Amino acid sequence: TATVMVSPSNPATQQFQAFGALAGGAEQDITNTVSWSTDRPALATTTGGLATTSSFAGGQVVIRAQSGAVSGTARLLIKFTTTNLADGPGANPPLPTAIATPFAGTVDPARAPELVYPNNGVLLPPNLNGVEVHFRAGSPANTLFEIGFQNDATDVRVYTRCVPLADGCLYQPTPTVWQQIAETNRGGGAVKVSVRGTDDAGTGVGGSGVTNIQFSKDDVRGALYYWTTSKPSAILRWDFGSTTQTKAEEVITPAAGDGKTCVGCHAISRDGKKMVATLGGQNDGRVLLWDLGGKRRMAFDPVPQQRSQFESWNPDGSEFVGMYTDDRKAGPSNLIIFDGTTALKKSEIDLGGLRADHPDWSPDGARIVFTSADPGGAFTDQKPERAGLAFVERNGVGWSAPTTLLPAVAGKNRFYPAIAPNNAFIVFNESTCAGTNVESCDGDADPSAQMFAMPLVPGASPTPLANANRPGLADKGETNLMTSYPKWSPFVFQLNEEHQIMWATVSSTRKYGLRQDTAGMSLWMFAIDPSGVGAADPSFPAFCLPFQDLKTSNHIAQWTTSVPVVQ
Repeated sequence: TATVMVSPSNPATQQFQAFGALAGGAEQDITNTVSWSTDRPALATTTGGLATTSSFAGGQVVIRAQSGAVSGTARLLIKFTTTNLADGPGANPPLPTAIATPFAGTVDPARAPELVYPNNGVLLPPNLNGVEVHFRAGSPANTLFEIGFQNDATDVRVYTRCVPLADGCLYQPTPTVWQQIAETNRGGGAVKVSVRGTDDAGTGVGGSGVTNIQFSKDDVRGALYYWTTSKPSAILRWDFGSTTQTKAEEVITPAAGDGKTCVGCHAISRDGKKMVATLGGQNDGRVLLWDLGGKRRMAFDPVPQQRSQFESWNPDGSEFVGMYTDDRKAGPSNLIIFDGTTALKKSEIDLGGLRADHPDWSPDGARIVFTSADPGGAFTDQKPERAGLAFVERNGVGWSAPTTLLPAVAGKNRFYPAIAPNNAFIVFNESTCAGTNVESCDGDADPSAQMFAMPLVPGASPTPLANANRPGLADKGETNLMTSYPKWSPFVFQLNEEHQIMWATVSSTRKYGLRQDTAGMSLWMFAIDPSGVGAADPSFPAFCLPFQDLKTSNHIAQWTTSVPVVQ
């Protein structure tokens, strides 16, 4: 293992040697006869064992020497060090020329800034630029701030003025600064974020506490479609694979339906080519089927008496499953299988008197998990009460009788199951009923809703996702955050060399740091280590998706593997 120091104007080199022996022979220097490579050529390349780094970021790089099927490896730690000066509002008034000098002053705890966001322990995808840092100044005397990102591989510092945000300050990394931090720590350990404050003369320096953030090894991929309920209602899309998109793209508006009715709950085929959405919400449920690649309507309310709510697609996009009980409010409700091209009903899955809601079709097509609501209650599909969870399994060309996964219990409501990309477990919501207040646990953005994970095995024990449910500093201990509608990214990613992760999104009323311009619910994202499901908490704290319009209320993020090419 070797370590080199790199800064934006100073790349580094490090010579490696390879030694080998033929069977029964003596060891010899084979540096000039083997093939050399690195696992991160953007950070370092090697020729003849001489590794040459880039100068835009650091990190861990594996150096490999290979001869036929035989290979050897070493590790190169590239420690990246740089200082950055804010521009725009962060440099007004102009920053001092000797920018680091004021921070050499006497330590004064009374001037300590307070870090508010991001949440401590959060895991971030490296390709999600736009994550903000929120902090309170600590003292009116502080006019200059140093934001530090530090660990064994990183010493990145940013100098800025306070850009006002509510009763504090905002710093948003530029793409350059984000790349310095995220690429250096891709798949690595925690990065310590801290803020120091002083005045231009350095008469006293206060330091905040430390917030730890971490970056996954893999970029997050796929497209995210979500429903905004106001200004006006629409379904929007963000492509995580795009390098040019700057804001969420409007995909479906009321004009796609009858021109005036809200386009709400929706489901997208895994490949992103088809969308089914229901118009009008409760007591309506007209089905709109849309070809996203051709930008054309495939079917709209094909049979007036045949309606649906809360759909989910099979793996190849040829069918989707839904249900509808709003026309009678009470009684059992079977699952309905619809044709993925015409939206016409193909069959029903007999549930033997259960009342289905919120179906979710597994990525392998083998199971459909659903909310099993009280068939004796009088409520709409949007507000299922007294529910547990159940599933049906593929049985040849048909489906099995339902199996209870998690029973209903008094004082709780269990709803909105979502099957993980590896088909092995689910995440779901559970809310606690507040006395006789039905709306406190009717499955419709319940205030007390929390997320749980459990193996897709009857009788398994649910695990509360304490980290993902945890409020941020700005929530001031409030735990009733309406954390609802969990949905999965369709891929399994690498956290690091040893562990996998899966990403999920959720709607919540939790506070986005110091921002006060939020309107209702916003979309948050978090990661789960699948190896921890069924044991300790496998989740990471959540972060707010930075591309959404916070002046609207955003719900039900649906993921696809890609954005279809418009024909």
